[in-house]
Amino acid sequence: MEAIILAALGSTCIQLLNLLELSKVPKSRRPDFKDIAYWLPYIINPLFGALIGYAYFDGQVHVNKLLAIHIGASAPLIIRSMSSVIPSVIKSDTK
Repeated sequence: MEAIILAALGSTCIQLLNLLELSKVPKSRRPDFKDIAYWLPYIINPLFGALIGYAYFDGQVHVNKLLAIHIGASAPLIIRSMSSVIPSVIKSDTK
């Protein structure tokens, strides 16, 4: 369970780094923080981190904590790369 929480926190850290980077963006180009669409990644990405962490570490007794954080931080990229592969496989099967 600890590895799953660490994976979710790793994903949250990436989102917080993105938020910190906005301090370098001019105010006129910053996103609308009142829009719910802006905050969705702060909810969804930690869930992705927890899901991928669960897939990697479920049932393992000893897990490297840094690895769990790394898996969580890369979870959105893992999901994105998996989703980009699925349509090309389906298209090639229908030809």
